[in-house]
Parts: sequence; C-alpha cells; structure tokens
Amino acid sequence: MYELDCSLVFPGCERVIRADTRAGVIRRAIAQANALGIERISPMMMDTMRERMIDRPETTVRAA
Repeated sequence: MYELDCSLVFPGCERVIRADTRAGVIRRAIAQANALGIERISPMMMDTMRERMIDRPETTVRAA
C-alpha cells in the first residue's frame, strides 16, 4: 500500500491518498489537484509526489 500526504505537495489539501500502486496514488493525487483548482501539474510537483510517497506495509485487522 502506497500513501501520500497531499498537503506536502498541494497547499490547502487535507487528504491522505492511498492506493495499491504508485501509479494509483499519482492518478488520485492529480484528480485531487484538479479538484483544488490546479490545472497543470508541473514536473516539480510530479517529482515531489514521487519523493513524498511512502510504502506502508499492509496491516491485517482482526476482530476481537
């Protein structure tokens, strides 16, 4: 599972974006940027997304 704190890339964003793949996180981050009114994703923003994305181990939650 990959994760990106959107506020580290786009000012004013309060989401944490998660997906099974890096590409999935990037797609969701671009959609979120568009929703925030950002029409163009610069190469610097793309680099920042890739740098700030983390790989979270999947955790299995068991019911008690």
